[in-house]
Amino acid sequence: MRMRTAASVTLAAWLAAAATSFAQATTAPARVFGEELRCEPAPNDSARACARRILRIARDRIEQDFIRRHGLGATADEVEALHAYNRAFEAQDRDQRARKLLELEGRLANADLDASERARLREFHAVLVRLARYEADVDAGSEVRIDTPVEVLRRWIEYWKLNDALYARYGGVVGLTASGPYAHGARALLIERSLARAEIEILDPVIEQHLRAELAAQPRMRFRGAVPDFTPFWKRPIPASYIAP
Repeated sequence: MRMRTAASVTLAAWLAAAATSFAQATTAPARVFGEELRCEPAPNDSARACARRILRIARDRIEQDFIRRHGLGATADEVEALHAYNRAFEAQDRDQRARKLLELEGRLANADLDASERARLREFHAVLVRLARYEADVDAGSEVRIDTPVEVLRRWIEYWKLNDALYARYGGVVGLTASGPYAHGARALLIERSLARAEIEILDPVIEQHLRAELAAQPRMRFRGAVPDFTPFWKRPIPASYIAP
């Protein structure tokens, strides 16, 4: 009985020490440009989650510094070009939806539609009607048009310019997203060089291990062509149509 009690006390003490050690590590496990980076003090937080959070914040700081040093900031003309693309896309999208609404009304008038197909078309029809009513209210001034904030547009522009510049400088593996390619390997190398120069300091060895594993991970989708095209979407033709049902 005494041995079991002693073992329980020892285990409890070990768990308490481990929890205290992790809590201490998450108070300031890293620094970037001398600024302390902290993890969320959640009881279910893990070293891996902490490493991901630190990497996300550090990457933003380092990439913003690269953008500043290399003159990659978004210009007023670039912001206006993106605004113009968005307006043109919205106009085309509105026109497509109006035509699709008329098409759906014709299809719904067909008495031979089976019940499941009719239900599906009615649901899509209702969505398009709601969007058309909202736009009509915006035109009438009874609803406020919600535009993408300028700061968000600047971030989009700088993200594309950053990827283009990093790939031109470092090359490496290129990842793919729905919006286009990104310089996966070059972005990782930028962080590794910042670690080597102590611009990023990882003060917890466990978190550093997880962070370096994140850096070494391959993209979910990888570009397999000869040369990636980093032309941003707003400098490409607007897709002709994407409304399927």
